[in-house]
Amino acid sequence: LTIASLYTLEAGLIFSLLLSILVAYGMPHGLDLTVYYVFTSMCGLLVLGKGRRIGSFFWAGITIALTGSIIILAYRLPEAITDWIGIVTLCGAAFVHGLASITLTLVFHYVFSQVMGGTTALQMMELSRPDNPLLQYLLQNAPGTYQHSLQVANLAEQAAESIGADALLMRVGAIYHD
Repeated sequence: LTIASLYTLEAGLIFSLLLSILVAYGMPHGLDLTVYYVFTSMCGLLVLGKGRRIGSFFWAGITIALTGSIIILAYRLPEAITDWIGIVTLCGAAFVHGLASITLTLVFHYVFSQVMGGTTALQMMELSRPDNPLLQYLLQNAPGTYQHSLQVANLAEQAAESIGADALLMRVGAIYHD
């Protein structure tokens, strides 16, 4: 999840697939664990997307938890003797797994962005918010410049989308171009 939110979804998908296979290799029930890790991480990554909002991280964690619970039920319910306490415990562990995944992702997201010195999508979203102190200052002291910057930002964002460039980066750059 951290790789996908800092770089690209494709890199996150490839890294999670490799990591899922390597983590379960040589363990008892390794194939079952690989299926669990692959499906939970892939579903979480697809829901997370580019990770531009904190809410998308939250929904990715919920998706990881629900996917893990579904996989646990799929493996445990067909057994001849159903251990309901074990199933509930494992489903609870799946929800802890989803919560822990998102918590660690947000912590690593912040740490890696500080160490690498890059600006993440979450930071750019924060810069583009209208209640940003610098934008508020510009709005109060130069409202015409502020409106001009917003119009340029809209045009730049549309142009970036049409050529496949980073639309959020173009928007934030255009907002602060004056």
